[in-house]
Amino acid sequence: SSGINAEYGVLASFGKLIAYNIIEMRLAASIFAQYVKSYQDYGDIVKHIMSKARELNRTKCMRTQLLSLEQLFEELRDQNEGRIDRSSEEWTKIKDLAHRFALMAGVDNYKSRQAVVTFHREGIIYCLLRNGPPDGNPPSNIVFFDILAETTFKLMDIDKKGPKGLLAFLEEQLMREGEIPEDEIEWGPLRTYKTALVGSMQEPYAYYAQPMKRKLV
Repeated sequence: SSGINAEYGVLASFGKLIAYNIIEMRLAASIFAQYVKSYQDYGDIVKHIMSKARELNRTKCMRTQLLSLEQLFEELRDQNEGRIDRSSEEWTKIKDLAHRFALMAGVDNYKSRQAVVTFHREGIIYCLLRNGPPDGNPPSNIVFFDILAETTFKLMDIDKKGPKGLLAFLEEQLMREGEIPEDEIEWGPLRTYKTALVGSMQEPYAYYAQPMKRKLV
């Protein structure tokens, strides 16, 4: 239809603004968020925009994808009076989008290494955000750990379980929470994420000698 064609043209123009670094990439978060929902009409152009964004800066691209997932999460939570049904179709769709974003990082995990680690570190901080001191209840974003768990397959083992890996970073962040009753269902997403990082909590950590490159390849 003419309406779809017009919107397609707007998206294409927006993509050029991103590709030429004219506007901040994070402004594309709401467009990235529509990748699955509008796949039939706009999937190819949205994928093209994300591809160009990744070529420009892998870390900024994944930060923008993280922002889009956070926006979708908050919208769904607001629609459901502050709660997320982890078995709902809507939540499954957001997890599927996260998985697709991770796949788009490319087949070369080394090239995307720093970007994926940044995605997880900033995602962990988001999951544990609080407006005040710990009060015995989980942080309001705790369920977002489900989203992060969908993308751990793109992480290298050393970045999961190494001495400076994400598990160590997570434990460091959790120290602020004090004692956590992880057997309680409300903390379930945290257990899901930990399991995704280490396979099982009894599995020994795997250390490797290769340091992380700080500069993007």
